[in-house]
Amino acid sequence: MSLSQIKRARLLNRRWLPLAVGLMAIMFALGCYDSNTGDANIGGAINFKLPAFPETGSNRVQVFTEMHYQPSYRTQESPRLLPPDGSVPITGAEVVYASIDEYKNLVRTSSDVVSGQKLFTVNCQVCHGQNLDGTGPAAAYMVTNGPVPANLRLDLTKNSTDGELFGLISCGGRYFCNSVLQGGESQSPMPEFRRLLSEEERWAIVAYIRGAIGGQ
Repeated sequence: MSLSQIKRARLLNRRWLPLAVGLMAIMFALGCYDSNTGDANIGGAINFKLPAFPETGSNRVQVFTEMHYQPSYRTQESPRLLPPDGSVPITGAEVVYASIDEYKNLVRTSSDVVSGQKLFTVNCQVCHGQNLDGTGPAAAYMVTNGPVPANLRLDLTKNSTDGELFGLISCGGRYFCNSVLQGGESQSPMPEFRRLLSEEERWAIVAYIRGAIGGQ
C-alpha cells in the first residue's frame, strides 16, 4: 500500500469514527435491559443476552456489572472456589427476618461510635446530611423520585429501638422495609445496606445515630 493510500485510509477513519461513536451512543440510549433475565434490546431490532442481576437492591444495573455484586480477585490473588450451596460461614450467618417488627427487640452489639461516624459519612451523609436532618446534597434531587431522605432527628426515629434502626438500615428505609423483607422490590433510592455492609458495620452506624439524636 502506497503512502498516499495510507493517508487516505486514515482520513476516512477520522471522518467516520465520530459518526460511528455517535450511532453507538444512540443505540445504547435507546436500548433496554432486564436485570432479572439478562435480556437486552436495542431499538427493537437487536436482541441479545447479558448477565442477569436479580438482586441489586436499589442500585440498578444497566449494562456494566457493579464490583460489589460479583466475585473479584485482588492483584496476584489466586482464584477461590465458591462455597457449596447452603453452607454456613464459620463466623455464622445473618438471621433473616420477615418484618421490621421482628427487629425491635434486637440488642445493639457495637458501641463503636467512631467507626459508625466514618461509615455514616461515606454511606449516608450525602442524603441524610451532616446534621442527620435529611438535607444532604443529594436530597434536592429526590423530591420527585420516591421517598425523600428521612430527618433522623424527628421523634419517629428517636422513638425507634436500636433493633428497628438496624432493620431500617439493612432493608433500605422505613417505607418499603416490610415489602423488601418479604421478597418484594423497593422503590426507595436508599440501598439495602445488608447487601453492602457487614452486621458489625451496620450496628456501628446505629451506635453513631443513637449517640447523635438520643432517644431509646
